[in-house]
Amino acid sequence: MIFLLVAIVAGILTVLAPCILPLLPIVIGSSETSERRIGGRSLVVIGSLSVSVVLFTLLLKASTLLINIPQSFWSVFSGTIIVLVGCAIVFPSLWSRIPFVQKISIAGNKAIGTGYQKKNYWGDALIGLALGPVFTTCSPTYLFIIATILPAGFVLGFVYLLGFTLGLAISLLLIAYFGGQLVNAITSHMGAANRAKQLLGVLIILVGIAIFTGYDKKLETAILDAGYGATINFEEVLIERFAPKTESAAGQTGSANVPANLKRAFSKTDWSFADPSLEQALSGGPGKDGIPSIDTPKFVPVHAFKHPDSVQAIVMHDGSKVKVYPYNILNWHEIVNDTVAGIPVAVTFCPLCGSAIVYDRRVGGETLTFGVSGYLLESNMIMYDREHEALWQQSTGEVLAGRALDTQLNLAPFQLMTIGEVKQVYPDALVLSEETGHRRDYARNPYAGYEDSEGYIFSPSREDVRYPSKTIFVVFRYKGTSVGTPYLKLKEGMVFKTDVHGNTIRLVRDGDLLTITDPSGGELPFYFEMWFSFATQHGEEAIVFDPSQ
Repeated sequence: MIFLLVAIVAGILTVLAPCILPLLPIVIGSSETSERRIGGRSLVVIGSLSVSVVLFTLLLKASTLLINIPQSFWSVFSGTIIVLVGCAIVFPSLWSRIPFVQKISIAGNKAIGTGYQKKNYWGDALIGLALGPVFTTCSPTYLFIIATILPAGFVLGFVYLLGFTLGLAISLLLIAYFGGQLVNAITSHMGAANRAKQLLGVLIILVGIAIFTGYDKKLETAILDAGYGATINFEEVLIERFAPKTESAAGQTGSANVPANLKRAFSKTDWSFADPSLEQALSGGPGKDGIPSIDTPKFVPVHAFKHPDSVQAIVMHDGSKVKVYPYNILNWHEIVNDTVAGIPVAVTFCPLCGSAIVYDRRVGGETLTFGVSGYLLESNMIMYDREHEALWQQSTGEVLAGRALDTQLNLAPFQLMTIGEVKQVYPDALVLSEETGHRRDYARNPYAGYEDSEGYIFSPSREDVRYPSKTIFVVFRYKGTSVGTPYLKLKEGMVFKTDVHGNTIRLVRDGDLLTITDPSGGELPFYFEMWFSFATQHGEEAIVFDPSQ
């Protein structure tokens, strides 16, 4: 959001560049009159200029896609470019002396002259198209956009570009409306404007240095640590206040009032199967795949992990190897589609309810690939499969829409350990690489402070006060019943027994490893989630086993 606002401001400031001011009479077309209006020719020039800026920048962006540039390069690139922007604003004469800028300006002016002589809309369009490269290369603020667009993904970069173009168009439309009076006012007050721009240049230099050195990330972390959920809470209020009307979808269990925006986002879903609970589904903010799953995971030796040993991780045995999926990456992606020990699995984690669960991706003879829908139910992630766009509840593995509602994913076994414990027990383990194909700050927790508070970002429909809401429970299934127990109450070296439908289940925590076995000695897979989520999702049907009682 900050970069988007800066992009709009950068577009507005572009008209203050010294080499742009002489071109303003050509842009507004009727600037010789004092009448306040926007002529048709001015609209054509401004419109074609905006298109030219977008195309010119996308061409630069496309050129970078052909080169495999490491993500670490972009911090240095962005910081350096932004420092140069600040220097160019503080010392504008240096910018105009750059040979490349001079050549672009001369070539653009020739094309402008040709278009201006035609005196028709086609000529005006030519003027606008020619002005695109001139405006971008002539304005040092445009380099700020390059520094943010090139490192970003296509969608985010395109949004920044549209913001810059919007700011540029707004300023030109204002100039076209107020005509020559505004041009004269800008020119007559250039002294004050230049002083303000120089102050802005100094601030931009400081921002560039912060990006170059990495202090911008530390500042972001400090802000999040001070109030992690302020923005998201505000968004939740807006979502609840302005939520769109729901649409009824006939399902196996009757009629489900599915939010209209959810149905629009998943137009391929078979809504004849829809659980009534979907009426309570909320947008979590990011849209479909806005939180990108990892579909081609890469791994590196665990000793290469560069974050604290206290980071928790999902640990799985892959034949003779051990694979580790740390929370600091799962926080940003929530789903990893992988194959472990020959079984296609989905390693899933919902930060809002602390639910770490691994599912077998095979359903009915078909292997599914899962993504993040962008929607939540009872503060828990709703997953979707890319094959049919069926919706799935992450904490239960049950289908919510798109196929028979009695379908449930099978659990796959794993352990929950810290990276430090992994290094001691499995020194040859492989940890999920940060080369995910996405630009994220894996040293920062976007939910910092959440698990230590009693508050919610998205409140559940009911609360069970038998335990603190964020207490971590270990959960297993036995003969269709879910059983949960407070994880930290399972003391090491002790054997605990609980009765489930007349059958004795044993729970043993041996050092860092937990084992749950049925009466025949077979191991039961389990998962972890916060108490409020377990109580909300399973209600009175679940069994709570407290080892301390």
